[in-house]
Amino acid sequence: MPRGSTISRPVGVPSPDAPRLELQRALNRLTGGRLKALTLTANRRTILSVRPGDRSQLAVRIHGCFVGAPLEVLEAVAAFLESKKGSDRSREALRVIRRHFAAENGDAKARARRAAFRTEGVAVDLRQVADDLNERYFAGRLTVSITWGRGTGTTHPCRRRTRTSSLQLGSYSYEDNLIRLHRVLDQPGVPRHVIEAVVYHELLHADLPPVERNGRRFFHTPEFHRRERLFRHLDKANRWIQEHLPELLRERQASRARRRRA
Repeated sequence: MPRGSTISRPVGVPSPDAPRLELQRALNRLTGGRLKALTLTANRRTILSVRPGDRSQLAVRIHGCFVGAPLEVLEAVAAFLESKKGSDRSREALRVIRRHFAAENGDAKARARRAAFRTEGVAVDLRQVADDLNERYFAGRLTVSITWGRGTGTTHPCRRRTRTSSLQLGSYSYEDNLIRLHRVLDQPGVPRHVIEAVVYHELLHADLPPVERNGRRFFHTPEFHRRERLFRHLDKANRWIQEHLPELLRERQASRARRRRA
C-alpha cells in the first residue's frame, strides 16, 4: 500500500459505532446538548451511570439494550440524568428504565424463575404483605415481584449476624426487580410484623437506587435509614430477630439437611 494512503469504508456500509452515535445524538437533543460522551456497556449490575464531576457536561455509561429504544424510554433516561437523585422524577424515570432493561434482557431461564414464584406461606401471603406496605408507605407506586426463596441476582448485603454466622433474611434483585424472603421466616411462630419489616426494607431498595461514590455503590444511605425508621414496628421487629437469630440459623441448617436427603 502506498505511504500515506488510508483505508476508506465502502459506500453504504455503516460504521460499527453508528448505533452508539445515534443514541448519543438522541440523548444529546433530549438533554439540551449536555451530553459530552456516551459509552455502551454490557454491565447488568449498573444499567446507567454518570461519571462524577461537572453535571453541566454529562459523561454517561449505559447498557447497550438502550440502542433503538422507544422515545418514551429515552425521555426517561434524559429525565433521570437531569433530575436530582432520590427525587420523585428520578424514581419514576428509573422505573421506566428498569422495565425496558428487564424486557430487553428477559430469557427462558428468567421466565422459568418467574413461573416458580411462591408467595403463599404457612401463615402469610407475601403478595398481600407487599401490596399493603406499598399502599401505606409508597402511595402504591411500586411494581415489584416477591417470593419465598433464596436470594439471587444483584443484591445488597443485608445480613443478620452472630459472632460465628450470618443470615440474609431478604434480598432485592435489581436485575429481576424481585424481592426474596428466606424460607426460615415461613413459620407459624414468626410474627407478621417481623415479615413486614423485612419486606419493607426490600421495598425501600426497590424505591431508592444505590448511590455511587468513587466507583463504590452505597445501598444504605442516610436517606435510606431515615425512611426505614418510618416503619412503626422496626424496633420491635429488630429485637425479635436478634433474640431468635440462633433458632433461625438452626432452622436454616435443618432445611439444608432436608434438601440433601430429598
